[in-house]
Amino acid sequence: MSAQFVAALLMLMNAARADVHAPAFREDPTLSARAQQRAEQMCARNQFSHDGYQAAFRGLPYGWQGENLAMGPQDPRAVHQQLMNSSGHRANILKREFRAVGIGHACSITVEIFGG
Repeated sequence: MSAQFVAALLMLMNAARADVHAPAFREDPTLSARAQQRAEQMCARNQFSHDGYQAAFRGLPYGWQGENLAMGPQDPRAVHQQLMNSSGHRANILKREFRAVGIGHACSITVEIFGG
């Protein structure tokens, strides 16, 4: 996954949060590593599911947890638009309690893991 992909997606997410006066996300390197691992595992297993996402938070100090998954788009703008068009995914992106995010991308799967 490219750093440019992650930076562009994070910028779009933070712009959406700014529109609703929510604080910007900070990228958490541990969440990013776990999001990347989830994306790679789903890719290798030909699986696309929220099953097991709680394992990504083992040992981390986050009381609020969430995950967004997108499949298909390879462009950060298209991924962001797909997620913002879904009420549940949009709610995760805009949720004020979420302050940290990790982003992973493999094959055609994007994973966003949120903590707060």
